[in-house]
Amino acid sequence: MPSAKEVEQFAYCAHNWWLARRGATGDGEAARRGQAGHAALGREQSKTEAEKREYRSALTWSFRILAVAGSATFLTVELAFLQASPYHILLLTTALVMVAASAGLLVIALLAQTAYRRRQSEAGLIPGRLLDSDLAQQAPLLEDATWGLHGRPDYILQTHNGPTPVEVKTGHTPEHPHRSHALQLACYLRLLEANGPAPAYGLLQYPAGVFRVDWTPALKADLKSTLASMAQAQATGKADRDHEQAGRCRGCARRDACDQKLA
Repeated sequence: MPSAKEVEQFAYCAHNWWLARRGATGDGEAARRGQAGHAALGREQSKTEAEKREYRSALTWSFRILAVAGSATFLTVELAFLQASPYHILLLTTALVMVAASAGLLVIALLAQTAYRRRQSEAGLIPGRLLDSDLAQQAPLLEDATWGLHGRPDYILQTHNGPTPVEVKTGHTPEHPHRSHALQLACYLRLLEANGPAPAYGLLQYPAGVFRVDWTPALKADLKSTLASMAQAQATGKADRDHEQAGRCRGCARRDACDQKLA
């Protein structure tokens, strides 16, 4: 059962995938930059989520206290009108203190909201309700026995279309998403589909832009075809370089171990 990462490797270069299966680590500078970038984004995401929780908590308590203060104020007015208690001044004072506390918590909530939105923007995180993340901690492994896939998206956001996977790429931002990256994201779309409602699209997050990748019949067919090619390569025990792009070889993490490189 291949992983989503293996699908990305195979789509980049079949021989690259084969070398990885034979133990070539690909521990190059680009790989180290990618790992460091993911780790840094994970830390910022954890801090952002903590500030979101602070915002929600302060806002909730602000409205709760305001509701109690409103009730106390109403009771004070009622007692004063009926002259049923000499303590209406004390109740009114208590209500005013509660209103001040509510206002203070509202200010704290707004400051927390400003902080998490600024951190989210500066880190390049996509806004939305976070359902799960493999950046800050290890997320549950998603599996699909029907298509023979497993993997963990970098993170999953709740959108109006349901759960939406996000795959983070820390290298150069292309004009259009690389096919290998789109196929890796396609794996996560299929894994979410196999474990719940089918998502409409996923997001590829590059340093200078975010691309939407729709879960279309054409993408599904491309993923199925790639999985079939991987199965055939595994059965035959052979997977040669399947491109003529020297630039791709220069950027390959397993270039030093490759016997078919062009550069």
